Amino acid sequence: MLQEVIESIEQKVDKKTVQSLCKKGLKKCSFNSQNDLVNLSDIAFWLYIYEYYDEAIEVCDLFNDMQFTGNYNLWSSADGAFCVKSRILRERGEIEESRKLVERINEHRHPELYINNVDWYRETLNINIQSDDEYHTKGIYPGWRFVKLKVAIKNREGGNHPIPDEEFEKDIAELLAYLKQAK
Repeated sequence: MLQEVIESIEQKVDKKTVQSLCKKGLKKCSFNSQNDLVNLSDIAFWLYIYEYYDEAIEVCDLFNDMQFTGNYNLWSSADGAFCVKSRILRERGEIEESRKLVERINEHRHPELYINNVDWYRETLNINIQSDDEYHTKGIYPGWRFVKLKVAIKNREGGNHPIPDEEFEKDIAELLAYLKQAK
């Protein structure tokens, strides 16, 4: 199943970023490897950026059988994939399905800790993006913008965050506009 989904996406989506991630996923993808799961989750995020929503959902569904074992390093990628899928479903008006995913997402989250990352999200990520812009002056460089997009989607879709949804939505719209330009 995994191989078929990735091969199909690799053939369908002519974007360098997606192609590169697919090649990595086809070489090796273990659900016990943090790097492999991040790669798989990143494919879903990039498909969302490029508006390949059905394909993004297919990738997200590869995480369906994954269970939380107490290892947040592994679970974070599943969490991210579920958030992308929840967002797509919500944007399509499939509110009940999106809500069910949010329940699953929030089973292993601790909203009382969210306050610890507000300054990191609002300040540190923006400093890192500015640094990317200074060092990478030619073309589109995803770098920290991609990280901020993933964090914004995960926090927006999971809910219960001290940063208002409207702020996340504004950031997501700006980041999507920029990242869509990546090849």
